[in-house]
Amino acid sequence: MNCDLILIANASEARLLVRTGDAAAPVVLDTLLRSEVRPASGLEQQAANQSVWAQGGLGDGLSPARPLDPFRSRMRRFAAMVANRFEQELSSRHFDRVGLFAACPFLSELMRQLSPATKKSLRAVVDADISDLDLTQTIRRSEHALQAGEYANRQREASDRERRLRRFVGAMPEKAAA
Repeated sequence: MNCDLILIANASEARLLVRTGDAAAPVVLDTLLRSEVRPASGLEQQAANQSVWAQGGLGDGLSPARPLDPFRSRMRRFAAMVANRFEQELSSRHFDRVGLFAACPFLSELMRQLSPATKKSLRAVVDADISDLDLTQTIRRSEHALQAGEYANRQREASDRERRLRRFVGAMPEKAAA
């Protein structure tokens, strides 16, 4: 029986869905919403910018490390929160297939926050915001992406086996090969 974990996210909302069995409808495990944080006022923002200059936020280069704009900063914090929750769920159970649906630029920020082990477990990563789709369309879209991911994985494994076999046969002496 397949057990799927699907993350559907955008810059303001993320849903974790679990589906057990091929015919079962996904169940929403958790919904994360980005809390709105007020951007710093003009004076506080100027002080933050000046502190980057004054504290040598330059690294080894000649230009200062610029602070993130408020939107990017909020998106980064939310992506970190989503990644943490996603990895928490992955570590608590075994899933046969794991899919991630998010649109750029949030997808790229989320991928930066995920650990290498989590990235390796992803069967499908789709650059699309499907958070507004109804449940049947979400099921259809996620199943299609997961099947495509499985097919690509099988093709990659077959190619790797073939490459290893050619390398093995090429390393054998000619008499042993004949």
